[in-house]
Formats: sequence, C-alpha cells, structure tokens
Amino acid sequence: MKLILEDKGIELLEDEGRYFLQYDAGAHMVKKKRISITTDEAEICQLDVDEMYNIILQSQNDGVYGDDIVN
Repeated sequence: MKLILEDKGIELLEDEGRYFLQYDAGAHMVKKKRISITTDEAEICQLDVDEMYNIILQSQNDGVYGDDIVN
C-alpha cells in the first residue's frame, strides 16, 4: 500500500487503484481500522484533509467501522 497523505493520525492509502482510510479507533489502546473509499472521496480528501475525518464519521453513522488491521 502506498501512503498518499496523513493528517492527525488518519492515513489515505492507495493499493492498485483502490483507496482506503486507515485510522486508530482505540480509546485506551491502539486499534487500527481501515475503510474502503471511492476514488472521488480520495480526491476530496486530497483537496481538504478534514474530509478524511468526515468520511470516517459518515461511514460509522452508516454502521461501517472498517476492517481490523493486525501488524
């Protein structure tokens, strides 16, 4: 995966034309999550980094919390 940008602990990643937001969802410990986003959403994130946070919140409101990332 290629890191496109990072802001306030949220990473925009690209892998073979697919885009993801990766973030720490843990309260008392690190719990990395990754959600898939569209190309349009990835472009918006690059124009305004605050949109990364908004997209994560909208996904969570829709019941999508992302896949657990295990290092």
